[in-house]
Amino acid sequence: MKLSAKGRYAIKALVNIATSDSKSPKTLLEISKYQGISLSYLEQLFSLLRKNNLVNGVRGPGGGYTLKDSPDNISIASIIKAINPEHSNNVNFDKTDDAVWNKFSNKLTDYLDTVTLGSLIDEAKSNHKESNDDIDLEQELENYFRQN
Repeated sequence: MKLSAKGRYAIKALVNIATSDSKSPKTLLEISKYQGISLSYLEQLFSLLRKNNLVNGVRGPGGGYTLKDSPDNISIASIIKAINPEHSNNVNFDKTDDAVWNKFSNKLTDYLDTVTLGSLIDEAKSNHKESNDDIDLEQELENYFRQN
């Protein structure tokens, strides 16, 4: 399993939807502005997320995307597998490294199956629990990915 930039963008986009104050669907344009990435790139990501039943697409005026399930039920591993299906379970290494790296990849996948969008959000909020500062979820996610 590989946590690529594409995977980080997808995770951040889903966190953005999950933490939205509005109950209405979040448009890709809103997410694009929030993350500072191109709309066409997000369209590609959300096509994969939709195909893998992680988001619902709502068409028409007032349309956009919502999470298909609660943030507590969406694992980081499921997001990464949806975005990088070619990397999910088939890591190719030299034969001498196969056993070690496949074991490592499996352990990483097992761990990321236990980390959910909800737990990422909760961790970011708890880091600011005693602070009067507004939470910068984007920065908290960057810190999380650097530490783990």
